[in-house]
Amino acid sequence: MADIDKAAIAFSIAIVAIGVGAAFSLGAAQDAAPVVSTPSVSTKTIEPKIQADPFADIADKVRQEAPKVEEKKMEKPAEKSVKVEEKAAMEKTKEKSTMEKPAGPKTYSVNIPAGTSVPGCEESNACYIPADITINAGDTVNWINADSAAHTVTGGNPVDGPSGVFDSSLVMAGAEFAFTFSDSGNYDYFCMVHPWMVGSVTVN
Repeated sequence: MADIDKAAIAFSIAIVAIGVGAAFSLGAAQDAAPVVSTPSVSTKTIEPKIQADPFADIADKVRQEAPKVEEKKMEKPAEKSVKVEEKAAMEKTKEKSTMEKPAGPKTYSVNIPAGTSVPGCEESNACYIPADITINAGDTVNWINADSAAHTVTGGNPVDGPSGVFDSSLVMAGAEFAFTFSDSGNYDYFCMVHPWMVGSVTVN
């Protein structure tokens, strides 16, 4: 009987040992399996670490230099506008000096129209056209004979006669006579062939 009890005890121990071994092997297998864990959401705020900016010194220098650059930029347009004003003033002075300079000698034309060899042109003062002309000293008057008859352009007047200042002698049809007036004054002239023909030149 004692042998049966011992056998039962040994059998029980064997079963327990098998169970423990199985438990250990299952535990080892479970440990070897990959572990899947659910992600956890953290509500804790993590403050980022503030690192020192290695370019902070350069940025400060740039900020300090910036106003100086702006001032320089502001000065340049001002200088430019001054130069523009100076140039405009110089142009104005140049124009003024050009305007003040008297123009060079000029030549003025006076026509002796057709039909003046017969009295009548004196009534409308059209024996010489223009009959009275104003020029500057050094200018020239050129008389053009458009009439079919010959005429003269003689300094003086029909009453007192020739002054001797200028005389064309006979200017034939289609011909011309020119005289340059060097001195200022008033110069009357007439045609010695047709004394009703009179004109004048005023020289400034």
